[in-house]
Amino acid sequence: MEYFEDKDFKYEKDIMYHLRSYNQLHLGERESSNEYFYALEGDDLIGAVYTSYFWDWVGIVSIFYDDINTLNALISGIKNYYIDRAVGIKIYTQVKARANDFVSVGFEVGGIIEGTPKIPEYYYLKTTDLSDKSYSRVNVVITNDRVNKYHKILLEKEEKFNKHNSIHESLERNIVFTALDKGSFVGGVQGIITEDSMYVSRLVVIDSYKNQGMGRNLMLKIEDKAKELGLYSMNLGTVEFQAKNFYEKIGYSVILTKENDPKGYKSYTMIKKLNYI
Repeated sequence: MEYFEDKDFKYEKDIMYHLRSYNQLHLGERESSNEYFYALEGDDLIGAVYTSYFWDWVGIVSIFYDDINTLNALISGIKNYYIDRAVGIKIYTQVKARANDFVSVGFEVGGIIEGTPKIPEYYYLKTTDLSDKSYSRVNVVITNDRVNKYHKILLEKEEKFNKHNSIHESLERNIVFTALDKGSFVGGVQGIITEDSMYVSRLVVIDSYKNQGMGRNLMLKIEDKAKELGLYSMNLGTVEFQAKNFYEKIGYSVILTKENDPKGYKSYTMIKKLNYI
């Protein structure tokens, strides 16, 4: 068996293919989409949201709003659009004032994700109440295709918000380790480094090679790489039909449990600290 760092990402597609195939065995085909919600006052854009619908939840990717009334109108637009499909709506933010804004329009704090020396803690906010109780008269336009002039404003507003809150864009670096048997792909792991932490985005071992220690070996390889780079921690997300118990055995701890995410299953955010400062 050969384990190596795949610096050319030659086997990245194999990792993605086998992981998606495994997930589909449990979840089947689940709808995914992206939408844009634009709040207008006359011809003026006063708020906008870019959403990603995946595994039964609406994730807020980008957002700006002039005031709470506009935020309420945008959230109402999302609820009305997804009411017959989504379990709920979620957003992550490291800005407490924004977390408070979402609480004021009906979200709850589902958890606070511990930070690192270089990355602030994050608030995880969610709502599963998709009934619309808003009486806002703000006009919200919904489209599957972004409107370039509005999207430009959204990006500018988001950049201004981040600058005001000392949120700086971080460079990301991908790391892949692959396992080959006689030259054939049998497993792999992928991590994304941001500042002083690595997010393990994918781990897969093909069925005929499971229960042979390969998953552990792959995780040790990428963990050794993280230590070599002086990273503080590693984190990942897993669903209950995936590998929670395995990750616990190799030192990861659950810091956040999400119910019905995807529908019918619990998912977990897990972390392992490498260096203590």
